[in-house]
Amino acid sequence: MDGRLAMHPHGIMFHHFHGGAHAPSQGSIDAQAMRDLIQHVGVERIISADEWLCRAESDSLEPQDVCLTFDDALRCQLDIAKPVLDELGLTGFWFVHTSMLEGEYSRLEVYRQFRETCFDSLIQFYSAFEEQARNAVGCQTVSNALDRLDIGTYLAEYPFYTPADRRFRFIRNQILGEERYTRIMDDMIGMFGQSIEALARDLWINAEDIRNLSDAGHVIGLHSHTHPVAIGELPPDRQKWEYKTNAQKLENIIGSAPRVMAHPCNSYTHATLDVLRELGIAFGFRANMVEGNWSPLECPREDHSNIIREMQACESPSSPATSLATSR
Repeated sequence: MDGRLAMHPHGIMFHHFHGGAHAPSQGSIDAQAMRDLIQHVGVERIISADEWLCRAESDSLEPQDVCLTFDDALRCQLDIAKPVLDELGLTGFWFVHTSMLEGEYSRLEVYRQFRETCFDSLIQFYSAFEEQARNAVGCQTVSNALDRLDIGTYLAEYPFYTPADRRFRFIRNQILGEERYTRIMDDMIGMFGQSIEALARDLWINAEDIRNLSDAGHVIGLHSHTHPVAIGELPPDRQKWEYKTNAQKLENIIGSAPRVMAHPCNSYTHATLDVLRELGIAFGFRANMVEGNWSPLECPREDHSNIIREMQACESPSSPATSLATSR
């Protein structure tokens, strides 16, 4: 890891894993890759989740301290990553959105499942998606907007994104917006004879799994109720509803009020932080290592993909870059 990471306590952020019933997908790693990553970081540096939270609340974290974090409560994390943690005697933070417990599925993961399972390649999906976007808002509108895109600087804080990944996210975030993006993706799913419910099957853990993780010493934290991709852009009262609902439902499962959270898609504002403080949240994680105001509610995290890239570069400095992007 670069020297910057050794100068501040931080989390390592995981999302997708493959192995067994879980097929490989963009950015996913298997159990052995996780073991290798942990050995690369140094098992001795990794602090158990409960101890990390205790040290964070007492302001006694050391610069070299690292913790492991898992976003979105994905079943592949439980099936592939948790056995590795058990093997190494480690615990982590599990940041859980709760709408999926009630059959209201986060479109972010459903859409990822769609593009990973219904297309021969990611590039094929990107091409089909861009065609639908041009049909929806007009070819010239899309072309004019793309003329403003600087591939080298857009989402530069996420170096694992390829140019194609950045182009897709620019169209999604800057040209379409969430409402039109959702409509396009739902229409595409219908065109392929798929359904949200079928694609969502077995993507997430359930309430019993969450309770078992907590009982085993892992720390359960907030990740909003419905996982909006831009929660920081919502009115403060809506943000408060998202996190308060999330907190109440998790407390009902684990028997205690969560004290830690992670910002979904790294989206938050000063108003978000005020909401979290009002709800009694003591500690929070952002989703990158970009330097700034690293407050107790904005602890940096390194995406596992960046560490994998570094490991690959050490093993074969001349090997070409590949896309290790997460679903974000």
